[in-house]
Amino acid sequence: MAEITETTRITLQLAAGAPMGVAGIVGEEIRRFRYGEQCSHMEEAEQYYLNRSDVQNKTNDVEKRSNTKIEHPVLKKLIDQKINYTLSRPFSISSDNKEYSDALNLIFNDIMRKKVKRFGRGAPRHAIGWMIPYISPAGKLSFKVVPAMNIIPFWTDDEHEELEGFIYFRDVTVYEARHPKTVTKAELWDASGVRYFESDGSGQFRQDSDNPNRADHFTVNGIGYNWVTPPIVWCKYNDEELPLQYYLKDLLDDINWQTSITADVLRDVAKFIWVLKNYAGESLAEFVDALRKYLAIKVESDGGVDTIQPDLKVDSVLQFIDKQRRDAYDLGAGVDTKDPELGSASGKAIYFRYMDLDTDSAQLQSELKAAFLRLKPFWDDYFIITGQGDFSGASLEVVFNTDMPVDETEIFSNAKTAKEIGMSLRTILTNIPWIKDVDKELANISKEEAEALAKQEAEIARMAGLNFPAPDAEDPPPEVGDTG
Repeated sequence: MAEITETTRITLQLAAGAPMGVAGIVGEEIRRFRYGEQCSHMEEAEQYYLNRSDVQNKTNDVEKRSNTKIEHPVLKKLIDQKINYTLSRPFSISSDNKEYSDALNLIFNDIMRKKVKRFGRGAPRHAIGWMIPYISPAGKLSFKVVPAMNIIPFWTDDEHEELEGFIYFRDVTVYEARHPKTVTKAELWDASGVRYFESDGSGQFRQDSDNPNRADHFTVNGIGYNWVTPPIVWCKYNDEELPLQYYLKDLLDDINWQTSITADVLRDVAKFIWVLKNYAGESLAEFVDALRKYLAIKVESDGGVDTIQPDLKVDSVLQFIDKQRRDAYDLGAGVDTKDPELGSASGKAIYFRYMDLDTDSAQLQSELKAAFLRLKPFWDDYFIITGQGDFSGASLEVVFNTDMPVDETEIFSNAKTAKEIGMSLRTILTNIPWIKDVDKELANISKEEAEALAKQEAEIARMAGLNFPAPDAEDPPPEVGDTG
């Protein structure tokens, strides 16, 4: 039996005379999503990324005892490490069509590359990153990165590789008279256009009073257009669509709880424990007060005071916490920069330490390349509409320059070997991490070769134009070996 997609289900409900209109169904979809398991995972992962874990729920019922809540931003460091490893160095995007490459480089300026970095970070951070292409009021192709907690996709397949629509919603603050109020704005996008809705403050949705009619995806020179597919692309962290935090939660909690409990003990333990015998006072509080004020206490005739010095041993606890931290980096496919042997590791040893991170990065690169291919029809249509050309049949190649510590000698050796076996210069340059613009580098090489050739030809011409005098008849020919 064929699967009934979300959009089809909504259409069937309307056709059957469902009591809810489209606005009501949009509101119900938002409610179900917000209180669903997937959104709960995303919101919890966001809190852990912001360094607010379950250790904030720690309590202490003993009066005047410490209740520290120490957080370790291990998750943030792991996620940022993955993104910086993959995208901190400029990636190259090119085509076999020179005009297309030039047009793409105008799109992928520094601002766009920064957005791609945010887009990619959404994958391990929230399980999936979303980006919406749109045409700005100035007529420019632009892109908006949207948190996963604000997108409800309507997938058409079990693999979640094709969608036929989505809801984008967000909370905004509006003022009624002089009183602020939070309302939810929602947009329902599909291939036929976009419709706008808003909540009325009671949780019910209605058509947006500012945009009551269905609108086109975008307008250029007063003409409305719709893209063939809903304008949105995605980047997943894994097929399960779960954030990195989901797999590391117990380890991260244990690191924070064990550290916080140990800190409580160290803060509260006294330098001495007083042992009282036949104390003449009425309470321990009186004893402590007398000791502070008078540095002396009263005891009965056969009484006395002894002290015991506590012997705290936290080494085993600290070793366990360190082991949990190392496990977090191991299971989170990261590189533990506190590894004492990392700084002195050889090239191959560094590669093995980076292997898990490199593998995870390769998966992220694959997702980003797929996202760029999904974006291609959108910017191709934009180029056609704005008269820049039809590049729909042109190729698209994306190469990422990962930030692994490299042996420069090995890179040069590999490049030389690649040239000797006949690999093209473009391919060789594309895989050298220092080169940001392959086309520009090829142009520089051609220019330098032309200048060298011109210089060589000028030198040959100059030498050919010289008139060397014939040797005098009286002068004997020089003997072999004569340098004079």
